[in-house]
Amino acid sequence: MAVHRHGLFFTKGKKRDDGMIVLDLEWNRSYDKNPLDEILQIGAVRVERLGGPVVDTFCVFIRPVVHRRFDPGARKLPELQASVTSAVSFPAAAEQFRTWCGEETVFAAWGGGDDFKALDQNCAYWGIPPVKVKRVLNFQQAFSRLVGTGQQVALWRAVEYCGIPDIFDYHNALCDALYTAVIGEWLTPDSLIQQPAGRKKRKASPRLSRLTFPRQPRRKIGPFLSCEEVLNARASRQPACPVCGRTGGVSRWSYAEPKRTGEARTYYSAFRCAEHGRFLCRLTLSPTEGGGWVARRTVPAITPEVMREYEAARQGGVFLCQKSTKYRKKN
Repeated sequence: MAVHRHGLFFTKGKKRDDGMIVLDLEWNRSYDKNPLDEILQIGAVRVERLGGPVVDTFCVFIRPVVHRRFDPGARKLPELQASVTSAVSFPAAAEQFRTWCGEETVFAAWGGGDDFKALDQNCAYWGIPPVKVKRVLNFQQAFSRLVGTGQQVALWRAVEYCGIPDIFDYHNALCDALYTAVIGEWLTPDSLIQQPAGRKKRKASPRLSRLTFPRQPRRKIGPFLSCEEVLNARASRQPACPVCGRTGGVSRWSYAEPKRTGEARTYYSAFRCAEHGRFLCRLTLSPTEGGGWVARRTVPAITPEVMREYEAARQGGVFLCQKSTKYRKKN
């Protein structure tokens, strides 16, 4: 059976009006001419209410048939072999999930709408009706608001913060959905309310040096197996002052999601030279034919176009660099 009900965290109870489904997906990101993030696993839990007990679980592994290779992130999935050996196609898995959801249309997830975009994308690819979703609650955003940070907090960091026993593998869709549901106990209804459009407080821009300098070379970095390894690499995080050549340091990257799947990813950070002030470092990541990633690092001149890109990145996601390149969990 593709649907599994686990005794752990499982309690009997009737469906309530304020119940919801917590969803998580794992997929193989598109790297070829076919722009499909192919779903490999659907995991979900049903809860009676926000922070309430889990009353049912759903898990299905899906046989990949679209892409010939797995991207670096997919290769690290702990249950990848379960998808490879699965006999369940995506249309069959989606129908099982739709039936399991029943009349429930309120969903929650760790993050924005990426999982739901991927779900709709896969349904459209196979020409089947989409899963009916009327409302999506962003638990990651609510948790960040509660702890007072504007950063996107990774699921594993939130689990540690809340003191939840770290007993399941991350990057297993069902386990991640369980973790997300348990974190719901720390959330409040007010924290889940979306901020009105136009009232989002913008981050103050750092003051950048206006000194002129020669056009800086683009240094190649990599290849690495994953984006995280590129971003954490010492060569990526140590740009040089374009005036005196003194080495600076990067501890975090800001980024905006690419408009199309498979596009190069651009990250920005500001670093400081003690003598000449602050400059921008730009890191552009591109996928390789072998499934890895390479980057080009440069210190760009301050132009209106560069500042627009930088501001868009600062209003987007944040990647905090780590000395260890051990991969934990997506943001």
